[in-house]
Amino acid sequence: MKLLKTYSALFLLTAFSCSTPDYFKNDYEDNSPTSGKLKVYYDEGLQFHLENQEYTFEAHYPNAHIELIQASENDAVQAFYKDSCKVIVISRPLTDEETKAFGSKDLAPRFSMVAKSGVALITNSATPINFLDRAQIVELLTKPFICIDSVKNENKINVLFDKKNSSVMHYLKDSIIKGKEFSVNCGVLGSTKEAIDYVATHKNTIAFIDFAWISDVDDSFYKANKDKIKFIALGKGNGSNEYEYPNQDSFKRNAYLFTRTIYVYRRSGEFSLGKGFQTFVAGPSGQTSFLKQGLLPTKQQERSIEIKTEPIKVQ
Repeated sequence: MKLLKTYSALFLLTAFSCSTPDYFKNDYEDNSPTSGKLKVYYDEGLQFHLENQEYTFEAHYPNAHIELIQASENDAVQAFYKDSCKVIVISRPLTDEETKAFGSKDLAPRFSMVAKSGVALITNSATPINFLDRAQIVELLTKPFICIDSVKNENKINVLFDKKNSSVMHYLKDSIIKGKEFSVNCGVLGSTKEAIDYVATHKNTIAFIDFAWISDVDDSFYKANKDKIKFIALGKGNGSNEYEYPNQDSFKRNAYLFTRTIYVYRRSGEFSLGKGFQTFVAGPSGQTSFLKQGLLPTKQQERSIEIKTEPIKVQ
């Protein structure tokens, strides 16, 4: 009996040893386009869209697990560079300096442009501002800003950013005010949601946020705030009286002043979960998700319409 137990133990050990490669493989490295594990770093403004993309992808491919990690845009790029993740989703292309840094490691990250969004200006519904041009926005960001309401009252306007070191802050600093310091009237809270909640309850405050956060008119968060806040239309100035709101139409025409493109970058191989997720987001299902949630997908499905020119026979 003792000998039988010994043979049984050896059999179990041998069987377990044969299966160890499956139990101990690294799903972050040993994966396929539709299975395994993947870390994706993204900027907070894209949260709702990325959560929807993750949910839909995993519903299609149950053996895949996407781990979304919220980070500032620069932190996402750093994590990507250090190989802490294989995929990032950001609202700008890599800079020349970042591209050279990857090149020094013999890396050339692949990317897809998947949608267009923009930096939105929102304010309380009672704030007496509906339109701003580029020069006024620069003044708003760099100097104490006063607006005059319909009864000639002066109103000091305060500014909020969505989150410290967010892509919105970097965009405004680098592209709009060209490296100047922000005004003392500018402040920042802990998240986009906090900024929206503050604007909804405080008059004469303008928040700069990623439009993607409130692009979905069917979302419960948008519905809860749509009567409390309003978008400010933006114009280019220089004598033009044309102003645009952030929406799919103005993004498509490149008419909105602060339009931005969303990029999916990956540094993994062709037969990898990173490639699978990138392809999905850039493909028909991912593009439809962006469209339904209020952003402009970069690829829209063609529709074939057959027109019959024969005369209709009326009986």
